[in-house]
Amino acid sequence: MDPDVAAAVVAAAPATGVAVALSEPASRWRASLDAVKAAAARRGIPVAITTTPAVVARDSWILDGCRTLNLSIDPAKAPGKGSVDVASLRRVLRRAFLPAGLEVVGLVSLVSREFADRLARGLLAELVAEPAFAFIGLNGLKPPPPWCDRAFWLRFLARIRPLLDAQLHRRLHLDCYVSARILGFGPCPKKPDVTAGREFRACVYQARPDFVFADAADLAARTAAYEAPAACPFEIV
Repeated sequence: MDPDVAAAVVAAAPATGVAVALSEPASRWRASLDAVKAAAARRGIPVAITTTPAVVARDSWILDGCRTLNLSIDPAKAPGKGSVDVASLRRVLRRAFLPAGLEVVGLVSLVSREFADRLARGLLAELVAEPAFAFIGLNGLKPPPPWCDRAFWLRFLARIRPLLDAQLHRRLHLDCYVSARILGFGPCPKKPDVTAGREFRACVYQARPDFVFADAADLAARTAAYEAPAACPFEIV
């Protein structure tokens, strides 16, 4: 996104915080990211960065001025593009120049049946126990693939029941649609999304944008009465 547009969006958004998802290469987004951080600082609202271990290892400057790092964890994003290994993740974080006081959250995605099985057999417990992470967020793919349905989640949660008993809402948090819709633990967390293509989504995870905006003023006018979707955009069977 154009840095001026990005800054204006942050300046006008009725938000209490800003979360930026950053893909590789990070240098491509530097001007816009700096503009977002500066605009957030002027408003006194925190910035969170969601990115991969590879970006953190190579470009830890992205975290300057941020309060939270959401580290994406799955086999495709693991250090060396291999299997997820807690020790390797720990090394990435130790070697990076992390700002003092930065909160590091591990975002674990159920990208395959095989990875979910490994998580249930002990990897998830290892990640939750790792002191480098403030907590672990457990996510499904968006939208969920056919195998990751309601029945799968209930079976998976049954397998990790001891971990849930000890750490749910402490060091382990579930994806919003699982928590709110499958388990009934609360309402929609109301997370809208703006992309570099100037697309607005009332829910960060919905497939299609609600509209494409021209500039920050257009976005502000069209979201003045923003409300979260009345129904979750995921079809869960």
